[in-house]
Amino acid sequence: MSTRLSTAVLLAAVLLAVPACSSGTDDDAGGKPGGGATPSTGAPGSKVPDISEGIPEEPTGVERAALLAALKAVDPALAADADRAVANARQQCATITGGGNAVAAAQSRFGSAGHQVTEEQAKAVNEVLKRTLCTS
Repeated sequence: MSTRLSTAVLLAAVLLAVPACSSGTDDDAGGKPGGGATPSTGAPGSKVPDISEGIPEEPTGVERAALLAALKAVDPALAADADRAVANARQQCATITGGGNAVAAAQSRFGSAGHQVTEEQAKAVNEVLKRTLCTS
């Protein structure tokens, strides 16, 4: 198992370079604050809760393939259903950045009745996500 874990961590480290290869520029923000986001229209000093806070955009192309490969390196069953794996990973980022019990959440989120995720695997998944998808 340590070989898989080492492979996953190594793959995640390599994937850190993927976001740096983005073709986007600072001009994409269109001069708007917050990278083009529209400011809240709520009352001054109030914060309108954002249900997507902590959930990154859905990865596509190379980033999606790299995420799935990193999850497969931890355990191929984690990425057997690619769409489910990506959705779980995005939700897991909210738990990781929100300060919840990320290990238990990963075990529950990525496990199923037919496949239990170990604590070691859950930790590896969280490390992969911290270095790849949950970086923004």
